[in-house]
Amino acid sequence: LKIDSVLVENNVDSTGKTASDHLEIALTNTGTTELTAFEVFYTFTDTKTNDPESYYLKLPSTFTIPANGNRIAHFDNTGAPDRFPVNKYSLYYTDKNALVIDVTASAPGFKPATFSVKKDAGGAEAGVE
Repeated sequence: LKIDSVLVENNVDSTGKTASDHLEIALTNTGTTELTAFEVFYTFTDTKTNDPESYYLKLPSTFTIPANGNRIAHFDNTGAPDRFPVNKYSLYYTDKNALVIDVTASAPGFKPATFSVKKDAGGAEAGVE
């Protein structure tokens, strides 16, 4: 299992149009068997106050990745396919300081994948329902 990228701002949709900022995790199955039963753990840490806030989500069994395949998990409350719920009151949406986002994704029997990315300082994010 490999995390190819984690987007937290400047997101675009599948057609290349601007999309609301949200956590987006691109995953690749580098193995020879299908992966399922994914778990995702992520932490937002304020770079000025060092306040952390963590979340865990077990993805539904329908979220699978075939051997040598890839898939993107979006965290944005839209309810669309491959999109999962978030706390609209989290640091991600309310904190005006820069954040470090640490992500761990795992599937049973495989080494967990990790990735870290920084979200620039700014106002509250829009687009979460």
